[in-house]
Amino acid sequence: MGRRLLGSGVDLRSLPDAELEELTRARTAAGIADWLTVRVGGEGAAEAAPAVPAPAVPAPAVASVPSEPAPAVLLNGNPTEDPAWIGRGLDDDAVRGLPGAPADEPQPAPMEPAPTAWDAPAPTLAADTEPRAPHGALDLGADPVTVQPQDLTPVRESDPAPAPAAEPQPAPEPAPAPAPEPALSVTAPKRYLLTPTPLSPAPAPGAVAAQDLRGKRFVLVGDGTPVAQALVTRLTVLGAIASRIGEDLEGHQGALDGLIHVGALAESGEPVLPGAFPLFQNALRRGPRWLLAAHHAKDTSGLDGFFRTVAREYPDTVARSVEVDATRGAAEQAEVIVEELLAPDREPVVLRKDRRRYGLEPQEQSLGLLATAGGGPAGTGVAEAAVLGLGPDSVVVLAGGARGITARFAIALAAASRCRIELLGRTELPDLPDEFADARDRAALRSALIARGGLKPAEIERTANRILAEREISSTLAEIHDAGGTAGYRAVDLRDAEAVQQAVKETYTMYGRIDGVVHAAGVIEDKLLAEKDPDSFRRVYGTKVDGARTLLAAMHRLPQLPRFTLLFGSISAVFGNRGQIDYAAANDALARIGRRWHEATGTRALTVHWGPWAPTGAHDGMVSPELGREYARRGIELIDPEEGVLALLRELAWGDSETDEVVYTASGW
Repeated sequence: MGRRLLGSGVDLRSLPDAELEELTRARTAAGIADWLTVRVGGEGAAEAAPAVPAPAVPAPAVASVPSEPAPAVLLNGNPTEDPAWIGRGLDDDAVRGLPGAPADEPQPAPMEPAPTAWDAPAPTLAADTEPRAPHGALDLGADPVTVQPQDLTPVRESDPAPAPAAEPQPAPEPAPAPAPEPALSVTAPKRYLLTPTPLSPAPAPGAVAAQDLRGKRFVLVGDGTPVAQALVTRLTVLGAIASRIGEDLEGHQGALDGLIHVGALAESGEPVLPGAFPLFQNALRRGPRWLLAAHHAKDTSGLDGFFRTVAREYPDTVARSVEVDATRGAAEQAEVIVEELLAPDREPVVLRKDRRRYGLEPQEQSLGLLATAGGGPAGTGVAEAAVLGLGPDSVVVLAGGARGITARFAIALAAASRCRIELLGRTELPDLPDEFADARDRAALRSALIARGGLKPAEIERTANRILAEREISSTLAEIHDAGGTAGYRAVDLRDAEAVQQAVKETYTMYGRIDGVVHAAGVIEDKLLAEKDPDSFRRVYGTKVDGARTLLAAMHRLPQLPRFTLLFGSISAVFGNRGQIDYAAANDALARIGRRWHEATGTRALTVHWGPWAPTGAHDGMVSPELGREYARRGIELIDPEEGVLALLRELAWGDSETDEVVYTASGW
């Protein structure tokens, strides 16, 4: 301070120790002024020390309030059943909300200057509050200067000017009332068939087109197939670097521009999934430009559903499943695959027939006048049950049908035909009465389990899930009886071939017949492909696919085959879905297994790929009430449960017996 005030000539560093000590003892502003008067004279001090302007006090800073981001969508049920994701993919925020999805890494806060006392608004004192005196005023012969301290107590002169009268402020408008929750839109489902649609031809791999392949590195999987060797030869001629590998990339070093899997073309006909999943996963981690898999029509791996999902999760990679003609030679099949490397579009599923390319597009088609007008009493399903030959003596086996939407179908089927329904499921029904009968919902169950003690949080959740499952199964059995049918239940894991065979054999022996079989079992463990554990992939895939194979194998051993086989699929198989690589592949494989069953037995086999059903009543299936409200906010229509089961009965009764795959959904994509 002394250097600033004595800038006209006095240098503090030149002061004798005695004078410097005197200045040190002059702690107040008045003392400093007296010292200056004695040292340089009052008039000289006034000239030497220019007036120090009061620092401008900034207007109180208004803290900026960032706008709140839209809440992430938390999907508690099956994201496959959400048409909002179809055709445009699910944004990353939604996939993070999926069950089992990984948590985000914490992001650093934006770099902003730390707030100081000068950034804060000055405190406001009440009218009867006495402000503290100013810290000091310097009178150096000029106008008095008020020194603004960092203490933000307002400074008031001895005779303050009267404050202007405050203008009256209008009363703030009341906050608008929150918008009401949108109503759930529930309607009858629409029917779609997958129809081959011509695609643009791919360029022949000539000199011009092959420029895109020159110098690119490809690995080929399927060493035991003639097509693999033919592909190596053709790609090498075109200037690419191609090599054959086994079932993994461990020995492959360097860049990888493309991976081509032709293992499904082997004469053994063994499905490449789920075994090839780690290979595809490792290849995609290297960021290839191409990922292709070729197969024949009889393959039941589910590669189409798999690659539809890969295409959604990896938009920078040409991901394609190619169905080639098995009657063509190895060299011609290899040529077709090279053409697909050069195709200009990003179609994830391509059928090659007669040198032409086709995609599969869903097209809405009705069942015709008889089905829509009804062949009997409207809205009961009685006429449809009669066409199916179902009556009080008939027996239908439903695997996984004790809960969810298949439970609804079982109840409707019993009401329409009064048949017997044998339910197969994994949940064991307890012999003892319900210990927590008064706790009717999940929250109450959790509270009761916590009060009892002895369980960890994860065990409490598992126990609550088990009790709720047991209750729903018991409710389904009671509702079937109330509807006029009869029901039985067996705890069977469909992946256990011996247990399934025993259950089917005992059922047929007891009643002398099995008229129909419904496979609706499945589990979901959603995660993006890059984060998917191979064991989880096998579990989800195996529950759906291996369960169908063991169930149909058991039926094939019966003296008489069922009249119809109904398989419950999902629209994820038809359109792909981010975060459901395993579920999409499994449901696509399910449809192909049903097709092979029809070709082998001549009996009716139908796979229905469902959209989301409305969450009403006790059997919500994979759409929880919370997810239903989210659908309502998006304007997505859901399948009315009564209309859904009637549509299914009509499809079985009036649909073309050669139709083996159909899509039912209330909303588009």
